[in-house]
This record gives sequence, C-alpha cells and structure tokens, in this order.
Amino acid sequence: MLEPKVLENVPNKPGVYIFKCAGIPIYIGKAKSLKKRLTSHFRDVDGKSKLIVSEADDLEIIILTNEKEALILEAQLIFEHKPKYNALLKDTQVYPYIRITDENIPRVEIVRSRKGTGEFYGPFTNVQFTRRLFEVLRKIFKFRTCKKDLRIPRNRLKPCMDFHLGLCSGVCVGEEREDEYFARLEKMREVLQGNLRFVVDYVKGKMEQHAKFLDFENAAKYRDLLLNFNKLMESQGVVLPHNYNLDVVVGKLNVFLVFRVRSGFLISKLVYEFNGEIGEFIERYYAEHRSDVPERIIVEKKRGLGTIARVLELTIDEPSDDWERQLLEKAIDNLNYETGLVISNRNVLKQMKELLGLRRIPNRIEGIDISHLAGKFTTASLVVFENGEVKKDEYRRYKLGNVLDDYESIRTVVKRRYAKHDVPDLLFVDGGMGQVRAALQGLNEVGKETDVVGIAKEEEIIVTQSGILKLPLDHPVLRLLVRLRDETHRVANTFTGKLSITDKLKSFLDEVEGIGPKRRQLILKKFPSLEALAHASKEDLERLLGKRTTQRLLEKLNEAFRG
Repeated sequence: MLEPKVLENVPNKPGVYIFKCAGIPIYIGKAKSLKKRLTSHFRDVDGKSKLIVSEADDLEIIILTNEKEALILEAQLIFEHKPKYNALLKDTQVYPYIRITDENIPRVEIVRSRKGTGEFYGPFTNVQFTRRLFEVLRKIFKFRTCKKDLRIPRNRLKPCMDFHLGLCSGVCVGEEREDEYFARLEKMREVLQGNLRFVVDYVKGKMEQHAKFLDFENAAKYRDLLLNFNKLMESQGVVLPHNYNLDVVVGKLNVFLVFRVRSGFLISKLVYEFNGEIGEFIERYYAEHRSDVPERIIVEKKRGLGTIARVLELTIDEPSDDWERQLLEKAIDNLNYETGLVISNRNVLKQMKELLGLRRIPNRIEGIDISHLAGKFTTASLVVFENGEVKKDEYRRYKLGNVLDDYESIRTVVKRRYAKHDVPDLLFVDGGMGQVRAALQGLNEVGKETDVVGIAKEEEIIVTQSGILKLPLDHPVLRLLVRLRDETHRVANTFTGKLSITDKLKSFLDEVEGIGPKRRQLILKKFPSLEALAHASKEDLERLLGKRTTQRLLEKLNEAFRG
C-alpha cells in the first residue's frame, strides 16, 4: 500500500500518473494539477480510489505541458496497458483499419487492430467493405503492399508482379521517383481522412481524358472503377447530398454508437461498451483516434461537453438541419437495437453459468471442431465468441495431417493451443462425452483447466463434465451453443475444402514443364483453385510465367477440362 508521503515532490502541473502493482499498471489517470488530483485519491476512504491506493506499490508521474497533452497520452497508455481499474472502450465486434507503415518506402495494408507503429486510418465498418475500398485506392494510388525488406539489395533488383499488373508504381526498383510516391501517399491520406470525393473527381477526370483521346479501352476501365466505387459507398446505406464530414455519437446504458460520415458517405457504424458518460466516451475515443477527427461531432445534447471540445479542439454540435436530424435519429434507432443485443447477450451468459454449473460467466468462449475429407486433410477449427458475439480476427485453423481418431485430434489441438495461450472462460467441443473428456485430458496434459461442454448432435443434448442437460430447442442458452457449434463446423469444413482444392491445383501444376517451386508458389498465391486458373487471361499468365510456359500450361488446362 502506498503512503501519502509519495506526494511530497509531486508538482502542481498537468500530466499523467500511473499506479502500479509489481511493475504492472493498475490505473492510469490524467490531471490539470497532478498534486491536487493525486491528493484526492489518497483522501478517499472508500470506492475505487481506496482500492487503487491500497493495492498499488509504486506511483509514476509524467509531467506535461498542458491538459491536452495529458489527455492524449492518458488514452494512449490506457489503450496499450489496459489497466484493470480503468474503464475501457470495448469493441462489440472487430473493426479493421488501413495502416501506412513507417518504413523508408511505406507500404499500405489492412489490419485488424491498432497495434504496432505507423499511421492507422479507420476504423471501418467491416473487413469486406475495407477490402473493396482498399482495392479501389490501390488502383488509383498504386502503393506498395509487399512485405519485402527493401534494406536487402537483392529485393530491389526487379519489380514484382503487382507492378506488371498496374497495382504498384515500382518505386522500390526505381520505376518512380520517391518524392512522387510520397506525394501520392499524402493525397491518399487526405482521402482516408475524409476527402472521398477526390476519388470520384479523379476517376471521372481520367475517364474523360482517355475518352477525349479515343482511348476507349482505358476509359471503360475507369468507368467500371467509378461504378464499383459508387456501388460500394451506396452499399453502406447512407449517402447524403452534401459533403458532410462528421461523426454522430449517441449512447445509453454503457453502450455507445458512432456513425462516421465522410464526404457525405457513411463509412462506419461502430459500437462500443464503455462504463461512463458520453463526455468521457468522446474524450477517450477522440484522444485515441487523433488521425481521423471530423469537422464536426453531432450529439443529442451538447451541454456539459464544452471543456472536452476545447481541450481536444473538437467542434461538438446538436443537429443544424434536417439531414443531420435524420442521421441522428437513424443512429438512435441503431443504438436501441445494439443496446438490446448487448443486454440480451449478458443475460444469456449469466443463465449459461447457472444452468451449466460453470465456474465463471463465459464472457469468452472458444469452440473446437474436427473435420477431414475421406480420411485425408484432417483439420481443426477454433472460433472465438466474446460477450456472445463472434471475433473472427481471433479464429485459428490447425492442420493435423491424416489423423482419423476424433478424440486424438481433439487432444492434439487442445494441447497445441493451450500450451501457448490462456484458456477461455469456457471451451466448447462439437460432440458428446467422449469429445469433452478428450479435451479435458488435453488440458490436463498442459497443466491448464477450464470448463468444457459439448453438444451431442442427435437430440441437441448439452454435455458437461458432470453430466448432461436437455433444454427446450428455443432456449437462448442452447441457441447460443448451437450457433457456436455451427460456426466451428462451417470454419472446419471450409478449411478442409480449401486444402483439398489447393492439393488438386498443386498436383496439376507438378505436371506442367517449366513450373518449379517458385512459379508454383506465385500461381497458388494468385489463383485459389484450378477453375480460377482456367479462367485467367492469357496476358496475365504470360506476365507471371512467360510465353513458353504459359503455352504449355494452357495446353494442359485444355486437356484437363476437355477430359
């Protein structure tokens, strides 16, 4: 427990303070005056402050210039360390970002979280939307996506296939000057920060330019690109007639929703759980997302948000016209739905703990299923549900060779998984008592323990370590477990199918003269199946393999599909 004497040399200046226990941050705070704020912590006789001070054995302070710096650093440190006594922004689903790396010649990629260095833009609504947007931007800005280490000279000798396909400028091999590449990246940053109309204007301009010079083939390519971009944006459900660049933020019952509108397009609907008021949520959210602050933030009531707006230099308003009022109403409708979903999931998980006799509420459930194809390609899928919702970025797949014994397969994958990772609140296996016991044996062999349940498929009977339980088919606990079972089954079968398709394509390529390991790998990277390869254009194949090998490949393809 810390004693008040640690405050003797703390100054009356703005900054961040970190309470630690055994070197691990347990609470991080900010203050306009460190001395006053910390003194109030030590004076509290009960509540959270009392717990923090009694548990902490060290106090670190970081003196800063002003309140804004303190707020931003506090948010960064909380995001990094996730102290147990801080209210955290919890995503209710996975939100992807577009990241520009901080390499000498930056590359651009889609990532599932804001981990590591570089610049992060987003979050966006979902991975599918982000990938389609990414492909449009790639055709316009021709940025680097490869992970080659450009400090190694041999990696800068010749351009890769993306250059030949018109998807990369070839800056790493001198096909473009670096200052030109950086200028295009800067323009792309503007787009990612909200200037999506630039994409429309740029593509229209290119289309008209090619048409003017009677280059109708390239004009058609830009026309198709424009159509795809417009369809992509319209798929988000909201397109406003003006160049709105704003966020709409609403919240209730510790659930908060953010609509991100850029250039009149709704590009994200984000839902978070946060134990605090809307002012605290806005403070934390925009301190974490400094790279994408909109021109305005629309809320139901702006009273009491003036200090946050001033410190973070935000413009926070109530709706000023009919379009903004309609957008706010749509956000509230979505919030009401999401709030009901979150509360419903919490109740189901509490019921699950009581009915199944679990040690704790299963906020995190991991599910395992085994699949094989006619005795080959045995695989295991591992899916993750958090707070009753899927977390696809944490899904894992395991190749198990040609093991046919389900019990041995379960033991194997459980040992591989939990020898390296923490166990979840609940482990689910697809099957009955034999599968449950196999999972428990696997856990025991790596010195771990957690609750394990399964479902016997015939009558949807829930199997636990201590016995069986039969619930009505419409019971919410059973429905959640069936949903989990179906998801593990889908992922396992999809993976097994992909392995068999890949194996078929590999076998075919081995018979084509001139295709060795490197070329085979290039083909497997570009084409997911033999059928996809058969539909590839001759020009694309020649860029990949050369004319002579392409001719041999086409002859083999004709034989295969004629047969």
